Amino acid sequence: MKNWIEDRQNRLREFFGLDSAIELISPEIIKSFEVSPKIAAHLERFNIEWHIIPSATTVPIDTDDYRARLYPMLKFDTSNRDYQKTSSYRAIISGHERHQNQIIGIETTQKPKYLPGNRQFYGTAYGFEPKADPFAAYFGQAKMMSGTRYAHNYRSLRTMVNFITEDWKTRGLIPAGYRLTICPPVVFNLVGTIFHQEWSRTESLELGFYRDESNNAKCYSVGSNAPGDFSYIHETESESDWELLGFRTALVPE
Repeated sequence: MKNWIEDRQNRLREFFGLDSAIELISPEIIKSFEVSPKIAAHLERFNIEWHIIPSATTVPIDTDDYRARLYPMLKFDTSNRDYQKTSSYRAIISGHERHQNQIIGIETTQKPKYLPGNRQFYGTAYGFEPKADPFAAYFGQAKMMSGTRYAHNYRSLRTMVNFITEDWKTRGLIPAGYRLTICPPVVFNLVGTIFHQEWSRTESLELGFYRDESNNAKCYSVGSNAPGDFSYIHETESESDWELLGFRTALVPE
């Protein structure tokens, strides 16, 4: 077994209190996962780190235990079960289920603090250095005129991830069967909580998406309420609310 897979599984089992005999994802997924040295070196330049997303059978997310472990500061009335009927909640549950029992690449670039004029850059905690963002060279092709990961819109984000996906495929720099997208909200919470607590040390929020039953994109702002916490998640209905929302990328199976 690849060393990084064993390390990820050990830390996930410890966090969720699972026995070592319990399979987190299908052995076939692990056995078939291969990344060439060339691709690995390329993805390292963009801070892409591989993570296991446990299966829905092993780690169901629609439970009080999961919410207590991963969303301890999320405030809602759990005695009122109607919240589970909303389209926003259903999109989160069904969206995350599509990523469970998968190996996903998550960008680990440090998100910055907010700066005056919304001119903060990814790559450092204070956000002053524009060249620290590994994806900065692609912003022009996506017509992200701010030159940062802020003040964008759905069209520019879609243009960027599609352009990069095709560029990397053409150059043989992305694993077969994967595409680039924006990091999904529940995956951000899971990976941040267990593996990247440093993301919570800056107050800036990020954007994530899921599809609803009608295949429309639902947008969510995600982040931290305090250092060490990743409980904040809120549906964002208007692009006008995206001004202060950054984003991180992820590689997901097509």
